[in-house]
Amino acid sequence: MFPHSTILGPLFWIIMGVLYSIMFYGAKLWFEDLKIKMTKRKWALVLFFFLMVNTTIGGGTTLIGEDEQRAGIYFLGIGIVVCTIAGVGLWRYLLSSRIRD
Repeated sequence: MFPHSTILGPLFWIIMGVLYSIMFYGAKLWFEDLKIKMTKRKWALVLFFFLMVNTTIGGGTTLIGEDEQRAGIYFLGIGIVVCTIAGVGLWRYLLSSRIRD
């Protein structure tokens, strides 16, 4: 990613790890604010969805960067449709167990 650099590569991944940690902590607070009771199973589904979105974006853009534009566009297109459907289903599942006041 950073050719001929001894510090920028590890520094980039440290920053990415911190940002992911902040994002998941923010998700925890967001779910608490929405009064959604989260279990380990629900967290596992959220993590799987997060990995699925990251794989779709990373894989598609990597293919485009490797001069495989057609494959990258197909990968992104199909992946975005699948992630959208899965995201809507996951959101409905999470909201179904919402704590009523």
